[in-house]
Amino acid sequence: MRRLLTLSLVLAFVSGCAHKDLGTKAGRPATNSEGDLKDIGSFRLSDPEGPKVVDQELESIPTEVNPLVEKWIAYFQGRGRPHMERYLARSTRYEKLMKKVLRDNGLPEDLFYIALIESGFSSRATSHASAVGYWQFIRGTGKRYGLDINAFVDERRDPVFATQAAAEYFKGLYSVFGSWYLAMASYNVGENRVKREVMNHYTRDFWELARKKRLPAETINYVPKFIAAKMIGKDPAKYGFDDIDYLPPIEFDHITVSQPVNLRQMAEKMNLNYEDFKALNPKFKGEVAILKGSDLILRIPPGTTEQSKVAAAESFVSRVQFVADTGDTQTYRIRHGDTLSTVARRYRTTVAFLRDLNDLPRRKPLKVGMRIQVPDRTPLKDRSQTRSMVAKKSDAPKNTVTISSDGRYYIVQSGDSLFTIARKYATSVSELQRMNNIKRGRTLKVGMKLKVPTPGSSSAREVATEVAQSKKAKSKVHVVRRGENLSVIAAKYNVAVSDIKERNKIRNPASLVVGARIVIPSEVKQ
Repeated sequence: MRRLLTLSLVLAFVSGCAHKDLGTKAGRPATNSEGDLKDIGSFRLSDPEGPKVVDQELESIPTEVNPLVEKWIAYFQGRGRPHMERYLARSTRYEKLMKKVLRDNGLPEDLFYIALIESGFSSRATSHASAVGYWQFIRGTGKRYGLDINAFVDERRDPVFATQAAAEYFKGLYSVFGSWYLAMASYNVGENRVKREVMNHYTRDFWELARKKRLPAETINYVPKFIAAKMIGKDPAKYGFDDIDYLPPIEFDHITVSQPVNLRQMAEKMNLNYEDFKALNPKFKGEVAILKGSDLILRIPPGTTEQSKVAAAESFVSRVQFVADTGDTQTYRIRHGDTLSTVARRYRTTVAFLRDLNDLPRRKPLKVGMRIQVPDRTPLKDRSQTRSMVAKKSDAPKNTVTISSDGRYYIVQSGDSLFTIARKYATSVSELQRMNNIKRGRTLKVGMKLKVPTPGSSSAREVATEVAQSKKAKSKVHVVRRGENLSVIAAKYNVAVSDIKERNKIRNPASLVVGARIVIPSEVKQ
């Protein structure tokens, strides 16, 4: 009884609501000397592992298997299998990095699987309540834990900063309840609700509260869902997940510059896929990366420091304005009679999402002529036509192509990359590299002559033949989109990853790039 009385006195100081709003000072964010959340300057898989948590109570989270846990394991093996395959495929990209952040904060590495059930490790995951990112923070809680959220930046999408904030959050919850299961329940429903049930029923046993149905159904399922995800994540093959197309782990160095940068231009100058470069810097909402204080810190591929500094200097922007990533959003001009509700209905989204996307305070009125960003709901067919029209307008002038006895050559222009040139001439980056003996990592220079396929060449014929054969066999050609891998594509068309690999002669799934054409085997189950 004395222990429960002590607990009630501690809980009395706590207020707030789940990861929606933690109104407590129980966990202050880990910050640097300037008050910002700690960042990781570089991250390599070869880095030595930090010290483990000494406190045995904190070293691991209990794994209690019961019918509720078994139900979730069965779900992930059955109806939820496509989701789990997708989450597992992404998990390897962030596992080492996020576990390092958790370990450095003195927390169990197993909390990593909270991010799996919250977002599936998608930086762009957004809930109906406008919770965003890997750990699903809403704006208020994110800012309280030191995350920058404005019109240009959203650190809830950053795997380092968001995990730092989540670590601080869980520190506070555990210090209050002394139970990881109750801390997780509080993360889901809010510590006030859990505090009330603990005090009313004189127990800190999550399972007892679950049996008495003293918590919402979602929260009762939250802990067993976590346990099931952890068990599968630690031994996928044991649970039948033995053909996952895992993403390569994230690694990075960083550079510091003193001016805003256009990330797309910088990626092209470094001959990098923009989507891959943006994935290293996901906190930036659009193409323009802005300063934080007097500096801008950018994550870059390992070993590209000097090349990155040159590319960044050539990509500085003098005027900071939001430039949305292609296909994500479009600009809408407010008309007479518009409200956020009417605009949200028109673009099939929510008011909360529009406020978050445009950093609009609740009391800020809309003005006629004001421009805001809205989801791009243009049909994919129309987008393709638009891109085609833009491509035709931006086709290289005739004097950028030369014909000689040994083939056709393209003269590299400012802003060109192997990816954009390959797309222009209906070929692949690897084919251009082979034709021109270009080694990986080499930078294109303006004026450089590149041999490109001629109309009717084997490279061009392969594309045409591929499409023709796929139509003849009633197969489908899938164009790889951002965030997709072979597991995602296979689940979409209900085919095996191995069949897609065999049909497309893919040896290294990690080499799959945005815009690549994948032929889906004809045995597709519609």
